[in-house]
Amino acid sequence: MTFVRTKVIYILKEKNLFLRGEDMVITKERWISIFQNISELMIENKDILSEIDSKFGDGDHGITIERIGAVLGDKAKEWKDKNQSLKMFFQEIGDTVTNINGGSAGPLYGTYLSGLGEELDEDIIEVDGKTLKKILDSGLTELQYLTTAKVGDKTMMDTLIPATEAALNASDDIIDIVTKAKDAALEGAEKSKDFVSKFGRAKSYKEQTIGTPDAGATSCTYIFLGLYEGCK
Repeated sequence: MTFVRTKVIYILKEKNLFLRGEDMVITKERWISIFQNISELMIENKDILSEIDSKFGDGDHGITIERIGAVLGDKAKEWKDKNQSLKMFFQEIGDTVTNINGGSAGPLYGTYLSGLGEELDEDIIEVDGKTLKKILDSGLTELQYLTTAKVGDKTMMDTLIPATEAALNASDDIIDIVTKAKDAALEGAEKSKDFVSKFGRAKSYKEQTIGTPDAGATSCTYIFLGLYEGCK
């Protein structure tokens, strides 16, 4: 029985399929798919993001997110042929994104992305549910060193914090983690409509910002949507 079970797991991994529960892992191929999904979502929704941002901001959030999405897609494609750990993959993406011009989005997303690998061992590539939780928690922790924004401040943290908390409170099954994180991310972005902007140019508009979702909170949902689509 043990031999059969082990053989089944091996075949599923070779075919890039997944098991439920403790045996389920995110392989390198699946990580590539996840980041390609995020990339596509960021690029496809650039106009929506810029339209949201134009109401009380500079109107360029979509342009910056499109650039970030392009980096994610390119780096994911390059990683396929690289002998590089997941930790170094996150670091390389984060460093590149941090240097993208276009306001605070580059440094914020870059810090988050590089932070995802902060607690990983150097040789890790495949990830189980417990490690995925560690990755998501680490990304948020690193970003919180950079910004004091919290839920209710009408920023990307309205999405990122509840999504991460939902992931940490889920079971160790990867599908459960990514589903709950995705749902919390979408709910958080929607709730940002009800908040008054407290950061950036939009904060000068005060109560006028109520009723409009935050562009950063919206773009942040693409991370968790891409993660979910890549794992389901």
